[in-house]
Amino acid sequence: MKAKRIITSIAVLCLCIHFSYGQQFIQAQEEANLEHVFSQDDFNGGGVAFVDLDNDGDDDAYLVGGKTTDKIFINDGNGVFTEITASAGLEITEEYYTTGVIYGDIDNDGDEDLYVNTYYLIADKSQYSRNLLFLNNGDLTFTEIWGNGIQKDKSMTMGSTFIDYDLDGDLDIYNGNYVKEVIFTYDDDGAIDGFAHKCFTNLLYRNNGNGLFSDVSQSMGLFEAGCALAVTATDYDNDGDMDLLVGNDFGPFIEPNMVFRNDYNEGGKFTEVASVLGADQEMFSMGFAIGDYDNDLDLDYYISNLGKNVFLEKEGDEFVESAEAAGIENEFSGYNSSLSVSWGNLFADIDNDMDLDLFVANGYVAAPSFVDNSTLDPDRLFINNGDKTFTEADSTSGINNHLVSRGCAYSDIDMDGKIDILSIVFDKPGFGFTPSSCLFKNATTNTNNWVKIKLEGTESNRSAYGSKIFVYTGNDIQMSELNGGASFCSHNTSYMHFGIGQYESIDSVKIVWPGGKNSQIETEVLVNSVNYIKERISTKTAELDSDYFTISPSPSEGIITISGTNSSQFQKAIIFDQLGKRVVTSYSKQIDFSFSPSGTYFIKVYNQKGLASTKKITKL
Repeated sequence: MKAKRIITSIAVLCLCIHFSYGQQFIQAQEEANLEHVFSQDDFNGGGVAFVDLDNDGDDDAYLVGGKTTDKIFINDGNGVFTEITASAGLEITEEYYTTGVIYGDIDNDGDEDLYVNTYYLIADKSQYSRNLLFLNNGDLTFTEIWGNGIQKDKSMTMGSTFIDYDLDGDLDIYNGNYVKEVIFTYDDDGAIDGFAHKCFTNLLYRNNGNGLFSDVSQSMGLFEAGCALAVTATDYDNDGDMDLLVGNDFGPFIEPNMVFRNDYNEGGKFTEVASVLGADQEMFSMGFAIGDYDNDLDLDYYISNLGKNVFLEKEGDEFVESAEAAGIENEFSGYNSSLSVSWGNLFADIDNDMDLDLFVANGYVAAPSFVDNSTLDPDRLFINNGDKTFTEADSTSGINNHLVSRGCAYSDIDMDGKIDILSIVFDKPGFGFTPSSCLFKNATTNTNNWVKIKLEGTESNRSAYGSKIFVYTGNDIQMSELNGGASFCSHNTSYMHFGIGQYESIDSVKIVWPGGKNSQIETEVLVNSVNYIKERISTKTAELDSDYFTISPSPSEGIITISGTNSSQFQKAIIFDQLGKRVVTSYSKQIDFSFSPSGTYFIKVYNQKGLASTKKITKL
């Protein structure tokens, strides 16, 4: 939160506590081989992205390093990771203090590229540094290309988001930049009583479609003067294009939060409208969580803070601040009357009961004496009660991390239908403990069902950022938006997850693609499974036109063979039971699941670019 010249060292007791009984989550970073700690300087940064870098149907992890090299971990499909940093081509991150990461397919070639935010050059801390854009070569190696033609991108970037603001089918980049010069104000006794920092200007880069980007900030009306810690692209007004939300730190002293409405496709540019919407809070903004928490088919926004967090609930054409009414202020540490400091946050249906729960990553930061923030500041989980209120989960939930957290992100890392959460932790202070980022593995025990949707744009940007997904089950409708990065320095999975409670089938799924003019309804949707939906190609047609395969014999006694016209492109197969539990993962075309009981199963076959098809199979 504070710039490098005003941070002081702290003393805080930090400890991740493991529980053995009655938990909803267990800490599984060691079991998953996802041990990590962010090497911090001045308490800045600390991000993570869950992203399918190898197109094999499960999420890998990109972990920002701070003063150390960033790391890539590849998922084996069962939630166990292998680090490939040395072979991936990330050596250049050793030269930069990295802060955050987002991902998106900037060249529409079918694999996700990585955009990494930076603060300064390791060799010379006085030099602000440019950001890094890693082009995915498709073989788990990456080539850094942001230096091509980018001259003025040397600043302290603390958050970015991908946005196709002009709806031309490729992803542009918006940077949220932070403190440029530290300036304090003082009272009559010489004590600090406020901030008057000078801030870097935020920047919008247009994708030229040839691997190069152009700065269009000024021409697009983006004149922000606040010290931004959080930015995100979202269609708050539901008009089909992505707008920009900017969360500014030091809001009571410098600039409040801002909302830039996208008027480009009406012949204009961006228009700042926060005060009109009731979204111009003066706060120490840190991160955004986005979700339709009350299933009223509009998006609501939770903003973390030093002190009381803000919850902007959409009501008509305006926002109403509802944190206190919803019970999610997270204002005090829980141990004393000192203020809590929240950073990363996310909405996700962790119990698959058809409404969004809320996770908040908390962590101490040094501050002047007039800001009394707590050193003991645990991460928190708020369970949605379904009546527009939340209940804070106690320590028996397994969310009991007292280390200094920053960014967070979610993914179903083992594809068991339950959302897992990674909270990024600083390397110091330790006070006798060895800090580690905390992977909260979801161990919820209920029989609720779920569905996942993975989108691919064709006319739209291939990552499909800006799409809205509507899931129809009985009399219930859920809506979610796929965006290009939010929270604090982090990016959640793009496998869109919906809990559907006790429903055993989906009536339909509606996709409204970016721009809002092209919608698509799918009825062939599998429950407790990932469904791949391609723009303007129905799931049924996509299955027939993709790398077709056959399984034999069917029914089977448990040993099957995969064959077909394009089976040479086979990558792997996964067999699930009817509850969505993974039975076996095979990298061979001959699969033995004879150990499984008789019944109906689903087999997913992946090619080199993702899921080819899903079929039922009967085990005798």
